[in-house]
Formats: sequence, C-alpha cells, structure tokens
Amino acid sequence: MIVDMINLPKADVYKLMTHTVIPRPVAWVLSENDSGSFNLAPFSYFNAIASDPALVMFSVGHKRDGSKKDTWSNIEKRERFVIHLGVVPQAKQLNETARALPAGESELERIDSQLVEDAEFGLPRLADCPIAFACQRYDIHLLGGGPQAVIYAEIKHAFINDELIDPSTGLPGADKIQPLARLGGEQYASLGEIFSLRRPS
Repeated sequence: MIVDMINLPKADVYKLMTHTVIPRPVAWVLSENDSGSFNLAPFSYFNAIASDPALVMFSVGHKRDGSKKDTWSNIEKRERFVIHLGVVPQAKQLNETARALPAGESELERIDSQLVEDAEFGLPRLADCPIAFACQRYDIHLLGGGPQAVIYAEIKHAFINDELIDPSTGLPGADKIQPLARLGGEQYASLGEIFSLRRPS
C-alpha cells in the first residue's frame, strides 16, 4: 500500500503517523498557569535531540476551539517548566491529564499525585515520578499549517530516583524505569524483551 501523504486529510495523517512511528516516549509536562496553579499534560511527539546543551523537544498543537493548548501558552509566557518521563505505573493518571479542561483549570485536582518542591527546579515536580527534568525554554518553532509549536527545552537539572540506578553502570536501568510507550489510538505499551547489541567500530 502506498499512501499519498500530501493529499491525505490532516486527521488521517495524524492517525497514520501515530500508528507507525512507534513506540514513542511520553513527556508529562508541568507548567504554570496565569493564576499560579499548575497545568499538567502528556505529549508523545517527544524525544532527546542534543547533548551540548542537553535538549529535548516536544510538539504541541491547538485545542478544538483553535486556541493554543495551555502548555504552549504557559511556556511562551514563562520560560521554566518540568518534564516528567511517563512510566507504566502512572499510565492511568497520565491518561487522565489528557482530558480537555477550561484554560487555567488544573489537571492536578483530578489525579492522586502530590507535588514536591526541589531547590534546584524552581517549579515543583510530581513526587511519585521517578524521572523529572527541570527545563528552560530554549526556543519555539512554528511548523506546518496548524501551525504546530515545536518546543525546545534545555534540561537544567535532572531528578532520578536512586532506586533506578544500576550500581554496575551508575545509570538508570530501563527495566527499573518502566517507561510508558505511546502507540496509536488509545494504545500504550510497556517494555518487552530487552536485549543488547554491541555497536560496530
């Protein structure tokens, strides 16, 4: 099957992309609303893109009424935000925060998760998230006909739960992290078999 992506309706392009570019990690982004409350939303167009400086990116679209999603608006106004890595034990709570709410209404009121202050972060992070990045807005690029906002985030500080660390490497182990993978439609996945391949020299 060959698909004409140029003339395919944008809703169908989205469905095809999210069903083929899999699995995708999930950025669970906390940002500050105008009222001082916190917005919390998941984004699966997300990945690491550079190491010097440490940069990740995620893309954000519009609400159904055409206005910018709260995360986009908040990060335009205030440069600091926190990206939590979505993990399997929190899948249901993460999914709940994808619910469309009126601007300024906090998703945190709908889930059972506490915030914890971190001296290095500037904003609170979710207490039960094993990995969180304190980020500063690096840049925002508008792409496509939406347009879609590609938000580049510079990681200033990283929180990693000590229980994730493999003593032999000093790094977090994938099996301990239990990263949540986003698939198409309403599907998610956990890690299956983990195997290693030596990179050719």
